Amino acid sequence: MNKQQLGKEIAALRKRKKFSQGQLAEGICTQSAVSQIEKGLVYPKVDTLYYLAAKLDTSFSHFVNLLLEENLSWEEEVQHLENLIAEQKHKDICSYVQKLREKNGQLEDWIRSFTSWAFSLSQYYCGDISLKRTIQELKQLYRTSGSIVLKNGSLDVRILNSIAFLYAMNKDYSQSLYYYDKILKGGGSAEEKISGHERTIHQIRVMYNKAKTLYDMKETIQSLQVIEEGIRLSLQNENMSLLGQFFYYKGQCLEHLQMDPEETAECYKKALFLFELLNKKLYSRLVWEHKSRYIT
Repeated sequence: MNKQQLGKEIAALRKRKKFSQGQLAEGICTQSAVSQIEKGLVYPKVDTLYYLAAKLDTSFSHFVNLLLEENLSWEEEVQHLENLIAEQKHKDICSYVQKLREKNGQLEDWIRSFTSWAFSLSQYYCGDISLKRTIQELKQLYRTSGSIVLKNGSLDVRILNSIAFLYAMNKDYSQSLYYYDKILKGGGSAEEKISGHERTIHQIRVMYNKAKTLYDMKETIQSLQVIEEGIRLSLQNENMSLLGQFFYYKGQCLEHLQMDPEETAECYKKALFLFELLNKKLYSRLVWEHKSRYIT
């Protein structure tokens, strides 16, 4: 991300307003912090950037767009990696990230964090590193990347979601739920101004993973509550990517609780319809194999 360009713009706007660094910092941060931001040495915190924009009579999105200029230059590479992630081609991800590193040397902050996240997870799924080491690497990545860097592309949500998911795989459910809740309870008004809709879409996936974890813990009622909220958010945001899975797990919960068989059957039928609509053949087959008595 382009913190040098951001620093230059903040310095130019400050001078235009005839503020000293101390005057700009007053009530927001320290004069030293403003100096470091203007020199492009550090990323400001989200709230700091929001209040600096307000004091300099510019929009928060203007500063965010300056930061995102780096991402535009990596658009093709990022899209290729996203495609590999979606297809779960973990060996290809490892190879591609290694090639990027060899070709470009020291990567810029955001692309370095993004590729490190994808690389660590893919190494684990390829069996190259242990689950424990993967979690350690992801935690280290989360701690050492700046908050502005991580908010871009909701990378913070994706890293924490991965940590929570890995804990759940290891049946460490208390830690898994801790990280899911850290995501779902986090965020403030300034953060949401970066990409509120995009973050909501990622949070829908977090809700799905949390619901599955609660179901595996046999906390069926709590799982059902999370599922209902996930369905509500999916419909509100016109996002069908996980709607079928939500309805399937809702059916599972209702079945486990021995609720109304008709409502249970309706959930499985909705799940099957969505799976077939989105061409999710594996999920469709699972419904037919395991829930055929509800849909025939």
